[in-house]
Amino acid sequence: MLLLRGASALSPFRLEKLLQALVALDPRVQSLAVHYYHFVDLAAPLGAAASDILSGLLGPVAPLAPAEDGSVVLVTPRPGTISPWSSKAT
Repeated sequence: MLLLRGASALSPFRLEKLLQALVALDPRVQSLAVHYYHFVDLAAPLGAAASDILSGLLGPVAPLAPAEDGSVVLVTPRPGTISPWSSKAT
C-alpha cells in the first residue's frame, strides 16, 4: 500500500480557528496540521507512466512521514466506504 500526503485540507484561517478550539479543550495542544491522505493499493510498484497518471489525479503528494515526535493520528472513513474520489478514480 502506497501512503501519500496531499495538500492541506484547511485554509490557514480555518486551521487557526480549529487550533484555538482545540487549545481551549486541552492547553497541551501546540500545533495542528490537516492534510488529505491518499491510500493507493498497488499490485506491483508503479512505473513512470503510472506515476504520471497518479500525479495528475492527486496533484502534488509526498510520502507519509511521522511528526517530529513520531506521532501520527489519521482519521479515516471505515474500509469499504465509497467516496466521490474513489468513484472518480474508478
